[in-house]
Amino acid sequence: MVTRRHTLALLGSTATVGLAGCLGGSSDPDPPATVTERPVDVSGSIPQYQVGAGNAGTLPDSAPSAPTVAWRRTPNRYDAAQPTVDGDAIYVAFDGDLVKLAIDDGDEVWTVDAGHAADATPALHDDTVYATVWNGGESVPRGLVAVDAGDGSERWRALTENDVNASPTPTGDAVFVGGGFENGEVAAVEHDGTVRWRRDLGEYSAAPAVVGDRVVYATGEAASVVALDAVTGDRLWERSVDGRAVAAPTVAGDAVVVADERGGIRSLGVDTGDVRWNASVVGAVRRSVAVDEVIVATHEGGATALTPRGDERWTADLGGDPTEPMLTEDAVLVGTGRDVVALARSDGTERWRVETRERNYTDVVLQGVTGAPVAVDGTVFAATQAGDVYALDDG
Repeated sequence: MVTRRHTLALLGSTATVGLAGCLGGSSDPDPPATVTERPVDVSGSIPQYQVGAGNAGTLPDSAPSAPTVAWRRTPNRYDAAQPTVDGDAIYVAFDGDLVKLAIDDGDEVWTVDAGHAADATPALHDDTVYATVWNGGESVPRGLVAVDAGDGSERWRALTENDVNASPTPTGDAVFVGGGFENGEVAAVEHDGTVRWRRDLGEYSAAPAVVGDRVVYATGEAASVVALDAVTGDRLWERSVDGRAVAAPTVAGDAVVVADERGGIRSLGVDTGDVRWNASVVGAVRRSVAVDEVIVATHEGGATALTPRGDERWTADLGGDPTEPMLTEDAVLVGTGRDVVALARSDGTERWRVETRERNYTDVVLQGVTGAPVAVDGTVFAATQAGDVYALDDG
């Protein structure tokens, strides 16, 4: 069902106002600093989880140097995923609702009730938005849904009996889907909704990395990495890892970098799965690593950068359970707790930190950046469990 929700009133035009303004019935016991309401003049393309089908998490633009909040909108609530961007629009999934906002001022364009629950990043291909949903039960849709990017109308659903927590991975060839809660099945789905193949790998199999004719999955509870043929779904190779593997693999040249919950990080050749190198960090790795001349992994309490050969370059203390890292030309962007943080790519020193708000909803405190922040033309976009989407820039 598509609903047109009332656009939130601007917090101010030229005046500086507090971040405490929010939906009725909520409160901000410790609101962050003030914000100047202003539009942003940007346009770009971040079409899916970790930017592309290889999950590299690399953005072509630079990060702002000392950002403040340009605008904030509250289209929903509960866990939010990494925003995706297509031209003049932003797409965010909030716990089963898929929301489209105008990129310049955050005004709501449409909201789609995609299913009971979803905390995965939506993906765009051509004029279609793909989203995965889970915990639907017998009478509530789940699986993979395709939505018209223009008007939000539903085009089709597939894998409706599967709970899918992993973000969808579209290519020009198909949409590749991971597993989820009590679901070890992965699949390839044509762009018209026809299921090409299904394979049982392991509960909570992550979003795959697609490279050439290979689809590489971390198999979740099965604690391994598996490469499948993109056309047939045939198993090409499998390698065990040290612990539960719920982080999506990342393509790095002719290899994939994979991580596990025991802190192991390793590079495997795409063709045969041969081990190129092994490394480790302190703390479980549950998020995809980012790769661009440096390899950055977030883990319990911090972030660590490795060289292309797996040697440690630096480590940074972040606290909490950080989101996936995003690499810009000059920074590492990450969400941790209520904060959006930028680290220097060169040595991991903190460049800036912007705190997002918390709010109360029916006596439940909602807070925290739950999906990786992204940057377009020097503006950072981030979504929070409080139901907010932020635009941060230098003003």
